[in-house]
Amino acid sequence: MDLLQQPKRAEKGVVPTRSAWKSRLNAWRKRSPLNPYWIELRALHASVEFLAPRAKGRMLDVGCGERPYEQLFKPHVTHYVGLEYPPVADNLHPEIWGMLHLIRGVVDVFGDGMQMPFRAQQFDTVLALEMLEHVRDPDACVAEIARVLKPDGRLLLTVPFVAPLHQWPFDYLRFTPRGIDALLARHGFEIEHLHQRGNFSSATGSTVSHWLLRAFGARGLNHDGSVTLSRWRAPFVLPLIALVQLGFLAAARVSNDKASCLGYAVVARRRS
Repeated sequence: MDLLQQPKRAEKGVVPTRSAWKSRLNAWRKRSPLNPYWIELRALHASVEFLAPRAKGRMLDVGCGERPYEQLFKPHVTHYVGLEYPPVADNLHPEIWGMLHLIRGVVDVFGDGMQMPFRAQQFDTVLALEMLEHVRDPDACVAEIARVLKPDGRLLLTVPFVAPLHQWPFDYLRFTPRGIDALLARHGFEIEHLHQRGNFSSATGSTVSHWLLRAFGARGLNHDGSVTLSRWRAPFVLPLIALVQLGFLAAARVSNDKASCLGYAVVARRRS
C-alpha cells in the first residue's frame, strides 16, 4: 500500500456480490466475535444508542454510507437526510453509478462535507459517525456543519482513536478529547457530553484481532487498506480472533485504564 497514494478511481469494488445464503451467513459472521471488528462495532453501537435520543427535528447525516443506524434515529427526528462524498462511494463501489435506483432513500444528496449544498441553518441536528477522520480539512468541515445547523442545534459525533488505516486513501487523522474540544470550540460549539468507547483492554483486543487477521488469515490487500480473507486459512484464524476478542472484552470490564481507547462520542451544541 502506497502511504502517499492519491485518490484515484478503483478498478473494482471491495464488497463482493454473494448469493442470498452466503449473504445471510456473512451477515451472521459480522455480528459475531468471528468478525475482527466485533469489539469496535459493539462499542460504536452502544455510543450511537446513547446519541440517538439527543437528535431532533431535521437531521443531516454527513458521510451516511449505508445508513446502518437509521432505525435508531428515526423515532427522534422528523426528516433524515443522508449526504455522501462521491469519491469515497466510487472508491468502495465503482459500479454504484449504474445502480443509483437501488440506493434511493439511502444517499439523498452527493456532495462535499467541506462545501455542503445546503442553505444556512437548515438542520436541527447534524450526525457525523466515524466521518471526520476521512476529511482532509476538519476545520472546514466543522465550519460547514456550524453553518447548516440552527442556533442551539446539536452535533452528534463519533471519531476513532485506535484504528487501522481504512477507506484508504481517505484516512487523514485520529483525535484526542482535547483536540476534539479545541476543534469544536473554534467553530462555536460547546461540548455537552464526551465519552470514550472502550479502554486500553478493548483497544488492545481490537488491535491484536486485526493483526491476526492481516498476518495469518488474509490472502491479499485491497486498494482501500482492507484485506480479502483466505479461503483456507481464515477458518482456522477466525475462531482464534473470536477467543482473543472475548478475552480482552472480559478484561475491559475489570480494567479502568483509559490511556487508550477505540474512539470518542460527542454531543455538542452550536452556541446561538
